[in-house]
Amino acid sequence: MDRTIVMMFVVACFGVAFGIVFLAMDSPLQSFAENESVHNSPITRKFTIIAEDTTLEIAPGVRVEAWTFNGTIPGPTLRATEGDRVIINFINNGKLPHTMHFHGDHNEKNDGVFQEVLPGNSYTYDFIAEPAGVFMYHCHVMPVSAHVRNGLYGAFIVDPKEGVEPAREYVLVKGEYDLEDQETWTPDYVFFNGYADQYWTNPLPAKTNELVRLYYVDMGAIPAYGFHIHGTIFDTIISGIWENKPVKTQTWEVGSGNAAIFEAKWKEPGRYLFHLHGVPEEKGTMAYFNVQDASANAVDGIDIAKTKSIDMWNWQKQILTDLQKPDVNAKITQTTTILPGHEQHNVLSQVTSESQIVETTLCNIEKGSAVKSSNKSFYPQITQIKSGDTVSWTNDDISVHTVTSKNDLFDSGMMMPNDTFKQKFDDVGLFEYYCILHPWMTGTIKSV
Repeated sequence: MDRTIVMMFVVACFGVAFGIVFLAMDSPLQSFAENESVHNSPITRKFTIIAEDTTLEIAPGVRVEAWTFNGTIPGPTLRATEGDRVIINFINNGKLPHTMHFHGDHNEKNDGVFQEVLPGNSYTYDFIAEPAGVFMYHCHVMPVSAHVRNGLYGAFIVDPKEGVEPAREYVLVKGEYDLEDQETWTPDYVFFNGYADQYWTNPLPAKTNELVRLYYVDMGAIPAYGFHIHGTIFDTIISGIWENKPVKTQTWEVGSGNAAIFEAKWKEPGRYLFHLHGVPEEKGTMAYFNVQDASANAVDGIDIAKTKSIDMWNWQKQILTDLQKPDVNAKITQTTTILPGHEQHNVLSQVTSESQIVETTLCNIEKGSAVKSSNKSFYPQITQIKSGDTVSWTNDDISVHTVTSKNDLFDSGMMMPNDTFKQKFDDVGLFEYYCILHPWMTGTIKSV
């Protein structure tokens, strides 16, 4: 009887063990690591981010004016562990107001929208890193598409408290740039990490049977295109949130403002492409992994990721810095930071009725005018005065604006909400003006 019980117990244990092995064989690549030594959370992590204007190369022989976080496109990859306190000292050394908006959980004071940071000023963001995943940060001053496309964006990684499976880790931030119009649906360039096709001439190294993890964020504005990796069916953690269960994918669409974590392995050495399927692969996203067998004396965590992860971002950053060659004084290939709408049509040519001309010396910046679709602007849009009159503008909006002459006769500077700007007009004529920050806002003074 005792012998029978023992045999049943052995069989049961064997069945459980077999089941565990079977499940492990079918489990997704993504899993949590047992080694938590690198995740001493919670701690306080401090970063300094500086918005600064410079010039960069974004493709061979193409140098443009750029608005950057810490001098490159994208800005630095920030990393914390779930539960960490993150303190960011943001300094605006640019020519325009800027902010830092983080995706994730936080309150309004740390959301980087209404607290616009004027040139020469600073702001401190202070929040708890959560949830675990890969997120983006970017400037959220309107027009947001212009601030983002000009380079003010980066990646923010929040590791789970439990840690993640060791892997060779890369960061890919998809961006776009157009040489004429930063609000176009068909930008001249679509690229990873600020430089067209850089990972074709500098392929990403990997080893056979080594887990490769891509933290991917889409900072573009064009519709979603499929992210495709050759030679493998890879795992996708949807929206880059570790709480989401991975799915097996051949290609995965990531839309503007979203993210994903991709995990892949290759059994055999070779050159395996990754790119955005469709038009973007012809505009700067063609790249590949150079997969090789590890040497017999490969060092874990340095040459191959087995039980220790390898963070490749510093390697990537050195490549993009060498390619972009940041230089404030360098000559640009073509002026590109003029925001769409700076070349304004003559406002009077759009006037269809004399009733649109208002005789007054009091003008206002309408509430909601920072949002282009609101169709709000300066009111009156066309103002008639007598020569010698002084016109007064009041900012009734909740955003920062300017009243700037198109021919450099006057400029209000940055007008905060409720600020007033006055300008005297001694001469007869038409004086067109606009808002530098929101160039679709236009107005005209008709002095008679």
